[in-house]
Amino acid sequence: MFLTLANLSRSTRSLLAMASITFIFSGNLAHGQTDPLWGSKMFELSDINFGSVAKGAETVVRIKVKNVYNEEIQVTNLTTGCGCVSWDEVSRLNQLPMSIPSGQHRFLTLRLDTIRYDGERKSKASVSLLDAVHGVSTVVDFPVIGFIRKDIVITPGAVVFGNVDLGSTPERKVELHYAGRADWKLTNVKATNPHLKVALRETARGNGLVNYELAVALKPDAPIGTVRDQVIIETDDVNNPRVAVLVEGTIEADIAITDLQFGSLAPGQSKTVPVIIRGKKPFKIDELYREKKDNSKLPDDAFKIKRDTITSTVHSLPVTFTAPDAPGAFEEEFFVKIGDRPQPIPFKARGRVLEQSGAAKN
Repeated sequence: MFLTLANLSRSTRSLLAMASITFIFSGNLAHGQTDPLWGSKMFELSDINFGSVAKGAETVVRIKVKNVYNEEIQVTNLTTGCGCVSWDEVSRLNQLPMSIPSGQHRFLTLRLDTIRYDGERKSKASVSLLDAVHGVSTVVDFPVIGFIRKDIVITPGAVVFGNVDLGSTPERKVELHYAGRADWKLTNVKATNPHLKVALRETARGNGLVNYELAVALKPDAPIGTVRDQVIIETDDVNNPRVAVLVEGTIEADIAITDLQFGSLAPGQSKTVPVIIRGKKPFKIDELYREKKDNSKLPDDAFKIKRDTITSTVHSLPVTFTAPDAPGAFEEEFFVKIGDRPQPIPFKARGRVLEQSGAAKN
């Protein structure tokens, strides 16, 4: 005899239906109720080690938290085990609760207080997470360790560039003051960011005191974006051979370009849109060219650009696009070359070529 729903009583069929719903619902909760470590899987690290740092040095660690689940996850609270460490998102920015959509990530910043504290510091940092869809929460704890050297003082506490223009090469200096061995010395310095140039110079020595000057400069090829890296200084101290110095800054485009939007065009139709290029200072455009992709369906002559030869803070260049027969959306990249700048400035042109039938209807 085969068992079918028709052979079952109404109460038995109801129980089976409820069991099926429970099974499906439990499957959606796999990362919460059935996996106590679901929160830890959103982090790439399991502990935080600041290493050996100088007294007064700006010392932070950025922690990436990525939502690997289908539901939105919230960071609801950030705590620490002692006052020697603090979360920027709580003490400075007040960004809680912080929502992280599925597949996206955020950064959390943990700071070590090297002014009020010194010596070995051991603590913990905790991140509270909530899956509001299923009402599931968890707390992820990170052991924290660091060693604040009293014999080395850095002034100022970090290399801070602030906001600088793309292509510029600003230099910032900090001083390292050491008290201890008369023959103590720094043996090497290196930057974790390839776009930084670093140099050390001894400025004083005597009576157990040693002073160095650390110079850090941005290279002209440093890209637009945030710089948040370290310079690692190596010493001849066997017990504490490395000292880290924080480097921060933001590289901004001194010349801004707006992307071009051509909209929808029928095959053979032409449209002219001006590309507006603005600068903080007068400049001249040496070259404006298209970087054709291998998979581009657009012919070489699809775009025609009328370039000016003036020197100005604002340039308006007509760009004419003639739609080819190949339908579909397009996104093409262009570059503007200006003077002796090592990097051309990019902008994009977007639009869509209609199907022949669609073109006829329009």
